[in-house]
Amino acid sequence: MEETKGSNYKWLALLIVSIGNFMETIDFSIVNISFPILTKVFDTELSITLWVTVAYLLVSTGLMLIIGRLGDIFSRKKVYILGFACFTTGLILCSLSQSILHLIVSRVVQGIGGAMIMTTGFAIVTAAFPERERGKALGIAGAMISAGLLTGPVLGGFLLDTLGWRSIFYTRVPVGIIGLVLSWILLREPGKSTAGAKFDIWGAATLFGGLCCLLLFINLGGRASFISLPALIPAGGAVLLLTLFGVQERRAEQPLVDLNLFRNRPFANGNIGLGMLVLALSAQILLMPFFLIDGMGYSATKTGLLLAAVSITSIVLGPLSGWLSDKVGTKLLCTVGLALTCLALFLLSGLDLASTEADIVLRLVIYGVGLGIFFSPNSSSIMGSVAKARLGTASAMMNTIRQIGMSGGMAIAGAIFSSRQSSYATQFAPENLSPEILQKLSLIGSYQDTILVAAIICGIGLLATLAFIRRQRV
Repeated sequence: MEETKGSNYKWLALLIVSIGNFMETIDFSIVNISFPILTKVFDTELSITLWVTVAYLLVSTGLMLIIGRLGDIFSRKKVYILGFACFTTGLILCSLSQSILHLIVSRVVQGIGGAMIMTTGFAIVTAAFPERERGKALGIAGAMISAGLLTGPVLGGFLLDTLGWRSIFYTRVPVGIIGLVLSWILLREPGKSTAGAKFDIWGAATLFGGLCCLLLFINLGGRASFISLPALIPAGGAVLLLTLFGVQERRAEQPLVDLNLFRNRPFANGNIGLGMLVLALSAQILLMPFFLIDGMGYSATKTGLLLAAVSITSIVLGPLSGWLSDKVGTKLLCTVGLALTCLALFLLSGLDLASTEADIVLRLVIYGVGLGIFFSPNSSSIMGSVAKARLGTASAMMNTIRQIGMSGGMAIAGAIFSSRQSSYATQFAPENLSPEILQKLSLIGSYQDTILVAAIICGIGLLATLAFIRRQRV
């Protein structure tokens, strides 16, 4: 997509990408809230129902880098349009599902479309805007991700209560059709020659298989044990296939992923910082509802309103931090964002039964400020560090790391939380506490320990960022 300074096209492209970002990110939270109902409707076990999300993640994450390369070689517009068509078709198939297997297969179709939308969206925006406005544009596009995450639980709960589980899919079909039509009519072709471009089939096969095995290992290990046989088998597959992928990429004339990109310090550091932050914040996303509902005894509605403080803050600050990054650069803002997020996680780890709603909201606002300041400049730094011909690959890498970090962070947090909860239950058992108090104390203690670990992980990411900045100055 060529840069089109002085025209309205860049804003139209941003509008279309924002619709796609909202569509894709609302899906994660709106579907997860339906698990209890889906388990009852299809008369199955929760372990089977979870594959409604696991299948989506496996396919979308495994395909992102492959689709990013296809967009770079052929046409990001065509890939994006196909993504909307595939995602919308998946929504229709999901709403018509007659069995849990039918629903899981339909989610695979939806996951393919989701990978196309998320992978090419940031590349389209980056190419459409001049460098001086890149941060502002990516900040607005990123804010729509926060809006999707915020809207999902609220809209999902309402639809489930009023129209039934199928409505969480079919009510989004009109938005998908609007996005498809607008993409078809308004997006522009990149206008570049692809003569001589080749697609690395063996690299694609080994990468897809390796990432799927890695996510399977993360999911199975998080639910049972990371050293159990069911988890170790996909772990071995991931090591083997990703090693073969690395060998293939070094031999390929036109590799699927140019590993030399990681010699680009802004690209490498931006992705490392992103991965560490997502790994840390996954623990908070997973465990905060348990702390508020089971620990503090709040209702689901009240919990949703409290958690909205994070998304609302990041929605407001995302475009602002993107605009500031265009003026002052990305390094300072990324560092401040990481520092505030680390501070917020440390403060959140100190919450207990005596904490008031004001205590909770204050910490969540600091947390939202940190995330809002970090994400837009980080995206701008990563996307601005590569040539236009590699924008699709850079966008795909960013989203792949985000997905793997989220899955890995939740699995690790779940394992630590479960282990510490059992330990606290054993520790408090001799005190003859009531079952309710014992459960609450164990939950609070395990929540505090797990979030403290998340704060440490975020702190390591901050130190790595500071070390990188210092090396650049030398």
